[in-house]
Amino acid sequence: MIAATVGDEVVSVAEVDERLAVLYDGPLAARLPHPASPEGRNLRRWLVQLMTMERVVAQECDLAGEAVPVTLPVALRTGGVVAAVLATPAGQALFARVEATVPPGEVRGYYDRNRDRHPGPFEEESGRIEAQLVHARRETLFARWLDGRHRAKVTLMPGFEHPGDPRQPDATHRH
Repeated sequence: MIAATVGDEVVSVAEVDERLAVLYDGPLAARLPHPASPEGRNLRRWLVQLMTMERVVAQECDLAGEAVPVTLPVALRTGGVVAAVLATPAGQALFARVEATVPPGEVRGYYDRNRDRHPGPFEEESGRIEAQLVHARRETLFARWLDGRHRAKVTLMPGFEHPGDPRQPDATHRH
């Protein structure tokens, strides 16, 4: 049985079950929902999201000769799959390729709206503000790019849809 495909690669239901078993046998098992509950089914769907993102990241990194998978503990600790990707060497290598700029007017506007955070004259603070805004823009561009690659490469089988997909009966996940 197939849970999803990522390009030509298959994520099997057996692989999903193995990863789920590791979770339910691990130190946080008591905090996890019952597998047959709506929350348990959504955990399974979320795990498929993570596993498919691992494959997307590995495929994209293979283009540059690097391949480091996203790990479940990192994804759980950071609160999301994209954040988990950014916490890995592979994700950082992909992120390093993202370029962004911020117009000077945007830096000035941010400074004017946030003077309580930046007490110096504008000239003293503008470099630091610009660096923060550029980093935030790079993160946004990276998340959009990664989400687009995921959409382009991944096919989820029925029952393994995203937890927030309204077509599945347990859709309670919201952003």
